Amino acid sequence: MAESNATQVILTDDGIKIINAQNTADSAASQAGNADSAALIAQSTANAAKSAADSTYAYANSEIAVQSTATAKAQSKADSAFSQAQAVGSQTSAEISNNSTATAKAQSTADNAFSQATTAIDNGKVTSQAVTDLKDGSKLTIADLENGLATKVANSDYASYKVQTASQIAQKVDNGAFSAYQTTTADLIAQKVATKDFSAYQATTAKSIDSKVSSNDFNTYKTQTADLIDDKVSSSEYASDKTQTASEIADRVSNSAFSTYQTQTASQIAQKVDNGTFSAYQTTTAGLIAQKVATSDFSAYQATTAKEISSKVESSDFQTYQTQTKDMIASKVSKSDANNANLIPYSSNFTTPLTGWTLMNWGATDRKLLVTTHTFYQNGTGALLYLNTAQNGTAAAGSNRFPLSPNTTYTFQFKAFASSNVVGANVYLLTRTYGSTNDYDIVHGLFTNLVTSPSHIDQYTVTFTTGANDNEGYIRVDNIGSNNSASSGLFFTELKLELGGVATPYVYGGQDSMISQMSDDINLRVTKDGLIDQINIQAGNTLISSGGQLTLSGKNIYFDTDNPVIIPSANISGTLNGKTINAGTQLNQYGNTSYPLTLSPDGSVTSTSFETISNETAALRTVIKDGTVKTNLRGMTQFATGMYSAADVSLGAGQLVLLEGYSTAQDPNFTATGLTKTGYVILDASTGLSLHGTTQAINFSGTDQNQTTGITMNSYGNIIGYPNATWWRIVSNSGSNIANFGIDSAGSNPIQFNRELDIGNFQINTGHTFTSADNQAIHFAMGKGGAADIYAGAVHYTSLVKSSLLSVKKDVQKADTAYWAQLVNAIDLATYQYKTDDNTSHIRLSSIVDDVNVTKQWQLPDVFISRDENGKLSGVDDSVLLNATLATVQEQQKQIDQLNGHNMELEARLNKLEAKLNG
Repeated sequence: MAESNATQVILTDDGIKIINAQNTADSAASQAGNADSAALIAQSTANAAKSAADSTYAYANSEIAVQSTATAKAQSKADSAFSQAQAVGSQTSAEISNNSTATAKAQSTADNAFSQATTAIDNGKVTSQAVTDLKDGSKLTIADLENGLATKVANSDYASYKVQTASQIAQKVDNGAFSAYQTTTADLIAQKVATKDFSAYQATTAKSIDSKVSSNDFNTYKTQTADLIDDKVSSSEYASDKTQTASEIADRVSNSAFSTYQTQTASQIAQKVDNGTFSAYQTTTAGLIAQKVATSDFSAYQATTAKEISSKVESSDFQTYQTQTKDMIASKVSKSDANNANLIPYSSNFTTPLTGWTLMNWGATDRKLLVTTHTFYQNGTGALLYLNTAQNGTAAAGSNRFPLSPNTTYTFQFKAFASSNVVGANVYLLTRTYGSTNDYDIVHGLFTNLVTSPSHIDQYTVTFTTGANDNEGYIRVDNIGSNNSASSGLFFTELKLELGGVATPYVYGGQDSMISQMSDDINLRVTKDGLIDQINIQAGNTLISSGGQLTLSGKNIYFDTDNPVIIPSANISGTLNGKTINAGTQLNQYGNTSYPLTLSPDGSVTSTSFETISNETAALRTVIKDGTVKTNLRGMTQFATGMYSAADVSLGAGQLVLLEGYSTAQDPNFTATGLTKTGYVILDASTGLSLHGTTQAINFSGTDQNQTTGITMNSYGNIIGYPNATWWRIVSNSGSNIANFGIDSAGSNPIQFNRELDIGNFQINTGHTFTSADNQAIHFAMGKGGAADIYAGAVHYTSLVKSSLLSVKKDVQKADTAYWAQLVNAIDLATYQYKTDDNTSHIRLSSIVDDVNVTKQWQLPDVFISRDENGKLSGVDDSVLLNATLATVQEQQKQIDQLNGHNMELEARLNKLEAKLNG
């Protein structure tokens, strides 16, 4: 609506001449020869820069804007002067076309038009009543201007003016060398505007303006103006006026008469701008440019301009004018509908799994960061972030990093509420300079010990200025803790960080700006056919096309910027040499600031992430380099006091190495040395498989995924059966069992060998035979020394030898044969059969060891009884019994000898008696 209001403002008795002077900078420049025309140039520039509601506001407000941005506007006018000159045939009046050197003068005066106009007005040299009215303030209302516009545009004078304009264009704009002039004029402008004097003047002017515009007074005024704007432009009266004005313009500009006139004007320009007398004009133009831009007065004018700017911006009149302008802006303009881009990514609409926010790894041990909803926010339909702890310790969360501009004013806002037992909340902006590896270098306390409402959600806003080294940063929000050891929660959402000192309505990201809100108004003013299809800057080989393409063509292309160049998507057809490529959003977890994927000039590829594994947050990294793939895992929480899990895998050069252990501290950047190894496995193509550690094993369970059957072979080579395992077998290549090892937990299954078992010289074969391979004796010995007892059934032997060497005996005494004979004679002999004998077994005879009756029924002296190692009765000691029997024989032999002697004595006596009787 800026262009339509500009036209309304100039519709005074000064007539069509002033209307055309506003339309272009060239028409204003053509009147720069006197104070009146210079004033009109200033008015045209001001009206083109401000969207104002009426003539008084438009002129006043644009004068401020031009004073505060003089250098930028002068440069802009210099760049666009020639392209505006091309439209002079359809936009200027008959008086403009009378001056053949208008374009050259417009270029030379475009840089100082406003300064000259100000000087002329202040010196009282303005003869135009229309300009004087505009400076002092117009009394016209918007309704008056609308009626005037309708009258002027629709009356018969307009139709007459259309015919006269075409005629005068036909007479004046008929030079045939216009295309050559286009190139030459552009070169001359480039030569003059780019001189060292102009560059110096530009820098000096910028500094002068900067010293004035950046003052505290101006910032205060800027804030006040914005507040007053918020109150006024959102009124229903302004909305109605905007709609009515747009409708009036649409009615006037889009009618068929205007379209016909537009076509006729273009045709006449094409016919007339082609005569051959332009070379003289070209020379004159060059001379005028040389006279005006390169004169020695330019340096003096440079200093004067700076002083003039200083005097005007500082003067008491300016302060009064500032107040008046503020009041007039307050009645016409509002900024309530505007907003700025949001620098904080993922600032609302949170999802699970959570993206863009990280729970800090310090503070309360029960800290949590969750995505939730609450009836306080969007009736329970909108997602919130929820920081929770029941401890008197901090639960903190940080956003992703985002770029910042040093020494710049920003405004931060967010919405929050908390449970009543939350001690308070802190909000920090933590920043660092580019190249810093620290988590942050500078702390901006946006809110400290903030107590939020427990009954509804509130918005909190703060404005601050960054420092000289603030190049990037992130937002951290703290729940300071619980005041009663019960669960406490801080809820927050809609975080926004924006440029400037005024908080504008919340938007999710930078793409939501006031540009889209203005699109309808722009469409009311510009038609598609009137747009330039593309901008082609030939000198720099740059093409900006309406088709959405930006082409940069040159031997070398440099992006000269302090901040990183962000290209969301790119196709590189050639090669990218000697550069590091980082993919994804830079991490900011546990002090690790790597990128998710990095391709380094040394040929390595590194992938880094933080994941939850078995309810534990772990740092993960994979590096591919020099034919080796290495992965690392580092736990971020202790699994035991002073122990953080660690695991590494290395694959390369014919070897796979798996390592497990722990570090004594968190190692998020994988820099810790001296990890404690609890076990590792090496699979090497040349040396085989090696297991090291107490838990490393090779498991065999067939198709049983639960591993309840089968065996495990541990790192010591032991074979261990699973709970339901029964056998471990050795099978021949023909399928027959060679050996079966019972491994059942009940111990029911034996160990079986189905082939001869050779143990040294001792052979056990399948023919029920124990064989001495070297034909030597087989000894049954006790481990502690001596011979072992042998329990057997019938023993068949060819010889029985008892060792009775004196050398192995002690306490040797002559036996009392009578005593042993007495013991032998006390033995009760019995005949019997074993319970296992069948009816074919022969009758057995021996003494009886009575192990049944308490009062023994069968007598056997204890000396003949054998006991096992536990003292339990086991049988008769035949060795003792045999020798006792020998003692009995000896004792009987003694008795026989005695009886034989006695018999011989009796026989002798009997012989004597018989001799006497016979005698």
